[in-house]
Amino acid sequence: MPYGARMLCLACTGPCSGALCPTCRMGLHPAPEVTVGLGVTGIAGFLHVGPARRLVHALKYRAVAAAAEPLAEAVADRIPGSVTALVPIPRARVRAFRYGIDPAAVLAAAISRRSGLPVIDALLARWWWRSHAGRGRDERSPLTFVSSGRRVPPGVALVDDVLTTGATALAAAEALPGLPTLVAVATCASRVNQGVGPLGGAVTVQPSSGPNDRTPLRARTIDASGLARSDSPKQGHVRDRRENA
Repeated sequence: MPYGARMLCLACTGPCSGALCPTCRMGLHPAPEVTVGLGVTGIAGFLHVGPARRLVHALKYRAVAAAAEPLAEAVADRIPGSVTALVPIPRARVRAFRYGIDPAAVLAAAISRRSGLPVIDALLARWWWRSHAGRGRDERSPLTFVSSGRRVPPGVALVDDVLTTGATALAAAEALPGLPTLVAVATCASRVNQGVGPLGGAVTVQPSSGPNDRTPLRARTIDASGLARSDSPKQGHVRDRRENA
């Protein structure tokens, strides 16, 4: 660590001695396993609330790659030994260019480093689709992915950042041969509606309907290693309402 540098919590950006401050680490809540549909099971590191939600936002919208590390650590611990490889679900290309990051790809790489599983870029995304932020299942644009042509062995797990309705995971699974049966995500919605859906016996994950997390965050004060940047402003807050873009 450079002389005089200090660490900032990746979730709240307050000073701390590690990746997360004690308060944010205590605010991470394990997520239940859910059945998305078409036989696809979802496992998540944490519920999409509090510090976990802020970590995802830092990764997705401020390209803080270090935010993927605590998320990936929790996900890697839950991946079954039967999984053979990881397939990231790509972000719409326009958004990946706009924000300078593909969250699923970064998460898959971080999970791979912990699990030893290979990453296969087996899916291609469209250029753009309408943002799903704050929209219910019926209001969302249809999602489609196509295979990149790379060989996919049986037993792969899809990787994404957030699981809400499960539509993205199902669209990705349908684009691959053999229909992957597992999606590993950093966080999943905090409210789960268990019941029989149109696919029969599915547990449908509903979008979180709680208030937007408006915890003030110092804008662009963390580099990829989690260190405070010397050129960072002492003040200057952003309130990020985006989600699932």
